[in-house]
Amino acid sequence: MPYSWIEKKINEDEFIFSKEKIYSHRDFYNLSMEYLEFANENISKNENICFISNDIIKYAIFSNIIPMAGGIFVPMNPKSSVYEIQNKMKIINSDKIFYDKTIDLENIPSIKKIKIFSNKNSKNNSFWPNEEDPFCILFTSGSSGQPKPVSISIKNIESSCISSQKNLKVRKDDIWLLCMPPYHAGGLSIIFRSLILSTKFYIMNSFNPREIFDLINESKVSIISLVPTMLISILEIFEREEMKAPSSFNFILCGGAKVSEELIIRAKMSNIKILPTYGMTETTSQIATAAPKDNNRPSGSVGKLLDKMQIKFSEKNEILVKGPNVAKYYESESTEWLETGDFGYIDASKYLFVQGRIDDLIISGGENVNPLEIENEVKKIEEINECCVFGISDEYWGNKVCMEVYLSKNISSDEIKKRLKDLDNFKIPKEIFFSNQNLPKLNNGKIDRKKISQKYYE
Repeated sequence: MPYSWIEKKINEDEFIFSKEKIYSHRDFYNLSMEYLEFANENISKNENICFISNDIIKYAIFSNIIPMAGGIFVPMNPKSSVYEIQNKMKIINSDKIFYDKTIDLENIPSIKKIKIFSNKNSKNNSFWPNEEDPFCILFTSGSSGQPKPVSISIKNIESSCISSQKNLKVRKDDIWLLCMPPYHAGGLSIIFRSLILSTKFYIMNSFNPREIFDLINESKVSIISLVPTMLISILEIFEREEMKAPSSFNFILCGGAKVSEELIIRAKMSNIKILPTYGMTETTSQIATAAPKDNNRPSGSVGKLLDKMQIKFSEKNEILVKGPNVAKYYESESTEWLETGDFGYIDASKYLFVQGRIDDLIISGGENVNPLEIENEVKKIEEINECCVFGISDEYWGNKVCMEVYLSKNISSDEIKKRLKDLDNFKIPKEIFFSNQNLPKLNNGKIDRKKISQKYYE
């Protein structure tokens, strides 16, 4: 039986850093093993086990312990509404969720809520999946308005980590700040990458720009993954304080939404190197990423494809990719080429340019927002006759979620937002516009989203 990632390196080397303490590989192994008996007692083979916590190190532990007990790890967002949690669990036929003392699940009926506990005398009776077996399930936005589960294997994860390292060449003394959500590919990949490559990471349970500014200047972290909204808030502090990052700082990997060249130049003024990256949940994180020592990357490019990643373009210039890090959708057969939903091109020097979305999916603050999902909730508000959700380009959010409505009865923007409380906060429209007539339609009777959104770009 193959060893798990946490069993392959059990020594005193520093591994995980936090404000409170430093964990060695042995510390992390011992801490993880305290939960193995609990996991073995509560998990059946190949069972989808949802996990929720406000403590990132618990995600690091249970992303390994659940597969070691034969289950499939399904991380949830602790800020999600009861409705969203129930809906996602229903989609993957799961009725069991593990949680800890940082979470209150009393309001969620009809599921097995199991509070985790540790046992220092827990026995190491572990399992480890084969490389093609499902290891974890992550959710992304689906075209139908429903969250779409992506089934990710060990092969996907390890291929992604190795290809990323070939490009980024993370140093042994680098410390990667984990301030991204651990229930998304961007955050979870930092945990997996550190385990597989024996690199280090620093845990921050909630994003705090001032604290990150201090960590950079005190040389406590040297690599960070961010979305543009987060990057802007950190740069504002550097500029206000008239400070520059120390030479020990390596780079910031910036993705989740398009990062402008103006922002990259702005960061350079504070001695911060920005590496644009392009990826998605279905590719276990990165597809293409700028290289740290590549000074020839053309403006607007996200860098070159990672090792073993293949690409082609449809007649509509949609980006299609395949490679060992491309996962499959839950309970679906693998397809040879993954349709990304983005359009773009590759230049003669093999640099990839991503020009936008083919469909209407909005990427706001690094989160995928499906307009249909929001519209389905808005239609429950009786005062609203018609609605259309769309994104408007915004320097802070990348794309700002907006909505135009045609009312049957008067209702305020604030009241509409209150009625959408079952949605995650990032899905609630930042701006609501009111129309005094029926919304424009296409020939097939559908609302003309493009025509509506174009009004607000002018």
